[in-house]
Amino acid sequence: MPALPPPINQLNLLDSLNQQTSEAEPSNKEPAIFSVSQLTNLLGSAWKMHPTLGNKVLVEGEISNLKKSARGHVYFTLKDEGASISGVLWASTASKLKISLEEGMAVIATGLVEIYAPSGNYSLVVSKIEPVGLGALQLAYQQLKEKLDAEGLFEASRKRALSLFPFKIGLVTSSTGSVLHDMMRVIQAKNPALTVVLSPAKVQGAGASAEIAQAIESLQNPALGLEVIIVARGGGSFEDLFCFSEEAVVRAIATSRLPIVTGIGHEPDFGLADAVADYSAQTPTAAADMAVGNWFDWQHTLTQTVSWLAETVERAVGLATQDVDWKTAQLQEGLQHQTLQAEQALTQLANTLERDALQNLTWAEQRFQQQVAELEAFSPLQVLNRGYAVLETLQTHHPVKTIQSLRVNDQLKARLAEGALLLRVEDILP
Repeated sequence: MPALPPPINQLNLLDSLNQQTSEAEPSNKEPAIFSVSQLTNLLGSAWKMHPTLGNKVLVEGEISNLKKSARGHVYFTLKDEGASISGVLWASTASKLKISLEEGMAVIATGLVEIYAPSGNYSLVVSKIEPVGLGALQLAYQQLKEKLDAEGLFEASRKRALSLFPFKIGLVTSSTGSVLHDMMRVIQAKNPALTVVLSPAKVQGAGASAEIAQAIESLQNPALGLEVIIVARGGGSFEDLFCFSEEAVVRAIATSRLPIVTGIGHEPDFGLADAVADYSAQTPTAAADMAVGNWFDWQHTLTQTVSWLAETVERAVGLATQDVDWKTAQLQEGLQHQTLQAEQALTQLANTLERDALQNLTWAEQRFQQQVAELEAFSPLQVLNRGYAVLETLQTHHPVKTIQSLRVNDQLKARLAEGALLLRVEDILP
């Protein structure tokens, strides 16, 4: 066997190969013998210099033999009815996939065809892979939806009621743009006393889902005293809003200890964050309106309640007085009747009358004390224990109901739950 030729570089190998294939007449010389490494390097170099194979190619096929290594690399075979090729997604690329690859999935893979010298096999090193037909984001959305639905995260039984009148809420949205200003305008109009804690987050693009999830998590601290969280952003395309349908955000909402209201996009938009939230509004401002109680409505309700309590106490006092009067009349009538019947047996009837009278008086006293206790429960004095005061004129001790009965420098007595205050009228405001 002729000796192996001295080592030459890949370019010389290509030149040699071109020269051999371009000879018009067959040569009597024996062809050069290549080592396996030389031939493999030669094929690799020819591959890289090929106008098509040397660049990224798009290959359509069906996935089979799908495997994932402990390091995170994904290996598979891409095949059609006539041939197959090995494919690989390195861990750095596989970790960024938004979809889950499955056996039999039809895909379009983008990558470089490379030869693995130790085995002599060629494979497609994939840098991008998408399903055929259905878009990658749409497929990722559908796969995650099915996964979370199987876990029961969208069930109605998980939804929690909102506080009727919260005093402090959390807000997750972008710190710039009109959404924040529009929501604050609604909040201030409904409840100017409400405190809002903003946890700003990027709401679109790379890294947005991680920021949103972290913003939700940062509002879980009980020391903040929050009662509800609003997650919101303005309208956009499906791709713009997709960060709110990524698993990190959905699970952050699902594990929140506080009720969450979402207001993401506009009326047609509905993502996985909306599906898992306790309440979903059509717009960010609608979410603010839903989560915030109306201060003025509650003020009106409180006034009505106080008026109703006063009327109830007055009515109870009137009924109790009538009851006492009736019982007193009945008692007097009974005593008179027994006195008329006691003429023939005065001593015996006197003893009986005394006994009956004492029993009736004891029962009446107990009943009276019970009613007094009930009246005290409705007494306006109990209102004083909640911080209210009764104004009386110092001279007549009549309660002050309107400003028409007062003059500047009049002296008033403010009766509190404990003690009283002497006041002087400095000015009368209409």
